[in-house]
Amino acid sequence: MSLKDRLNTVQKQQIKETKKEEQPKYYKTEQEAQLDTLGAIDTLLANDDLNSIFVSGAKNIYLERREKTTKSTSTFRDNVQLENLIKKIAQNEGVELDEQAPFFKFNYKTGVNVLATLPPLSNVASLFIKCYKDKHATIQTLQIEHSISKEIALILEAFCAIKKNILIIGSKNTLKTTLLSALAKKIPTNNRAIIIDSENEFKITSQNCTNYDFSKIDNPKTMDLILSSIVNSNPDKLLINTENEDLINKTIEKINSQYKGLILTLCANNSDEAIKKLSQILMNNSNNLALHEAKAIILSNFDIIIEAQKDELGRRKISSIKEINLSKEDEFIQDIFTLDYLKQHKSQGITPLFYEDIKNNSLPIGDNIFNIEYKHTYHKGIDIDAQFAKKGTNIDILKKFKKDLPTPNDENIETEEQQEIKKEIDEEELMQKAQEKFDELKKNAQMQGDFEIKLEDIQESQNEQV
Repeated sequence: MSLKDRLNTVQKQQIKETKKEEQPKYYKTEQEAQLDTLGAIDTLLANDDLNSIFVSGAKNIYLERREKTTKSTSTFRDNVQLENLIKKIAQNEGVELDEQAPFFKFNYKTGVNVLATLPPLSNVASLFIKCYKDKHATIQTLQIEHSISKEIALILEAFCAIKKNILIIGSKNTLKTTLLSALAKKIPTNNRAIIIDSENEFKITSQNCTNYDFSKIDNPKTMDLILSSIVNSNPDKLLINTENEDLINKTIEKINSQYKGLILTLCANNSDEAIKKLSQILMNNSNNLALHEAKAIILSNFDIIIEAQKDELGRRKISSIKEINLSKEDEFIQDIFTLDYLKQHKSQGITPLFYEDIKNNSLPIGDNIFNIEYKHTYHKGIDIDAQFAKKGTNIDILKKFKKDLPTPNDENIETEEQQEIKKEIDEEELMQKAQEKFDELKKNAQMQGDFEIKLEDIQESQNEQV
């Protein structure tokens, strides 16, 4: 049944309950229907910095931009218009919604996840659209957005070339999938990479990358069979983006300290929580495994832990890079890079074990970047229009059901979001200048030998004044 026929069928079913002016539109072609507007949310979807849209009834549209949620001034005419929109989206995928089937969920290959409900399942019609733009992420864009320093970027590129098992952790919507996508694009072309994505969030089109969509696999035996074949084929890199505990457990069982080249994402707030979570997953699938034994397996299977978090302004950053060193008697996990109080990266003065692999691969990275006095550098000259106000990126992602956003007549007019970003960037520069001034004063005072300035003393003094 064509889209036009499906829309006509819906109209006939609702004609007794809906006024004439509230009926769905007729379309001359299927392409015209796909490019039709999404009502009040159509132009909102064209903003490249948009993470998600949540609609709860005709008058409540909530937007998440750069991890900040605001209520939109846009609204639908009424609930009938919103319900017709939801039914149209479902019909495009061959699903008919009604009171007996009031739920629709679909993951588009273009990077959009849609979840919709109708009464009586919910008190009002609701629509949730999640836009995954990770396929556009690169290590360079992470630098531009100050998620990483230039030195961290070099280390990340080195991770793509050396044989190490890496665990990327963070809470939801931090940087995990984005970072995994960026790393996948930097895998050397002479390396064979396999990507397993059970969340259907990103695809890599490089010729040396093979994508497996495990979101379509419900049978554990099928999952085990495919994963075994993948690991046994010994790819240079195995990247796994998942929250599926069965898949995580089977992955750890398969690699079992023998495979090197795994990069796995995990939802956890810190490294201790991540180790405990992975250990519990192993224990849940093995009756005879004690906690200390499970932890030993996890620590022996991973070499590096990358933590991601949001700062106070909601910006996503790599908060630390840690190395697992089992030769240490007391602390197996040691910090290599962390964030300072200005949310800039700082070396901890430890030359990691993986630096030997970097030298063996003749990668152009000096050991001076691990010096505790080394000052990390950041990308300069951020282009606001190019990086934060793109008009066309999401058009590719949402081409199944949206149209272009009209460009403003006056290109010199800045949006409120652009002004907000500029303000944040200005604050960053001021904080950096303040740190440089503080370092200068500290150095002068220490040279005079009269006293020693300690940042901790200043902070304690400020706290006492408060």
